[in-house]
Amino acid sequence: MDMTTPIGVWLADELDQVSLVMSDHLKNKHKEVAAICEELAAYKGKMLRPTMLLLSWKSVSSCETTPEAVRVAAGVVELIHLATLVHDDILDESDLRRGAQTINSLFGNEAAVMLGDYLLSSAFLLCSTIKNPELNLLLGGVTNTLCAGELVQLSRRNDMDLDLESYFQIIHDKTASLIAASCEMGAVLGCGSGREIKALKEFGSSVGMAFQIKDDLLDLLGERAIIGKPAGRDLDKGKLTLPIITMLVENPSLKDGFQKIMSDGDRDALSALLHSTGAISSAFDRVSKTVDGAVSGVEEIFENESSKQLCALAKQLKSSV
Repeated sequence: MDMTTPIGVWLADELDQVSLVMSDHLKNKHKEVAAICEELAAYKGKMLRPTMLLLSWKSVSSCETTPEAVRVAAGVVELIHLATLVHDDILDESDLRRGAQTINSLFGNEAAVMLGDYLLSSAFLLCSTIKNPELNLLLGGVTNTLCAGELVQLSRRNDMDLDLESYFQIIHDKTASLIAASCEMGAVLGCGSGREIKALKEFGSSVGMAFQIKDDLLDLLGERAIIGKPAGRDLDKGKLTLPIITMLVENPSLKDGFQKIMSDGDRDALSALLHSTGAISSAFDRVSKTVDGAVSGVEEIFENESSKQLCALAKQLKSSV
């Protein structure tokens, strides 16, 4: 996104304000808590969820100035996201996140678990300051959904019979649901119509699905130095992702060979097999079609600079690894 444009300058300033909201909220009188929270700086990425909330709000709102409630809501969704990252690193036994040491590698699993819980409770406490019960209910539902999605994924590790429907439900619950909620919250705070809120929620859901599929592809094909965390972690943890499921559904005879690759942890052999069966290209096609559908849904209703930037962000997912 070109941050020199008027909408880019506005967004950059708003994201700075959101970061301040979060840091102020996480200040704690206990030095031990403050110390571990300071390490979260390494977890800060591009703040996709706050960005989508802010742009969704601006897509439906005619306000010239951004209400504090919108910035607070953007901070809330990012705190929830940070909590999921901290917990994910424990589950995946990861030592790197965005090229820096993870909380669990620095402080141990026990402290990381408690930090994740602290971030979730902080998010709900912060959300309550907006004094909008609708947002509290929305976030309560989506947090339950994403936790359930993680539990289901854990239960289906090394499951060679995992079907596409189950996979899509898992990635919707554990990833897309929060991105959808971010767009929905922005539209609600902007007093959008029912049609506008629904369209932005569906846009967020589709973008979230495409985002997770792309992330799964990066784990299969990317390099640690590029993606900023250990590659091949899904394979190590027995997580079956879209290319693998597609390959096994279309080529059941490959199941035994795939199981050997899994047990050997041979990423190169797996990559060659997935490419040869067309499973990788099929997954990229799925990302492109999902993004195209998301963009089309927004363009049918909105035509302003903010909605165009939402669509531009989505289209970036269509690039190859």
